[in-house]
Amino acid sequence: MSELAERAASLGTVLEAARLEAEAGVLIDLAGLEESVAKLCAAAEGMARSEAQTLLGPLGDLVAALDTLAASLTDQQTKREQSLAAALAGRDDPHTARQRAAAAYGRTGSGRTDDLP
Repeated sequence: MSELAERAASLGTVLEAARLEAEAGVLIDLAGLEESVAKLCAAAEGMARSEAQTLLGPLGDLVAALDTLAASLTDQQTKREQSLAAALAGRDDPHTARQRAAAAYGRTGSGRTDDLP
């Protein structure tokens, strides 16, 4: 396996880990992703055609990994927007900070402060 194929595979592994984190609701940091992909593509463009063709599989896998990550991030964003909309509409959302705090302290979460000591 060529060095570029190994770099593509390594980047694919990083993207898969990021996808799993995104699906778990973790906010992920994609800093440096664009630069890594750009460097990989620039290196592939500088190769002889016959040698570059050996990268079609690894680069195709990388594109697929980027696509699944993008889908996971879109889904994550949709869920966050729905959660926020529910909280703003006053519906019960077990993930809001106030409701978690109310549950932790055994309060009803009415939002009233006049009954505090």
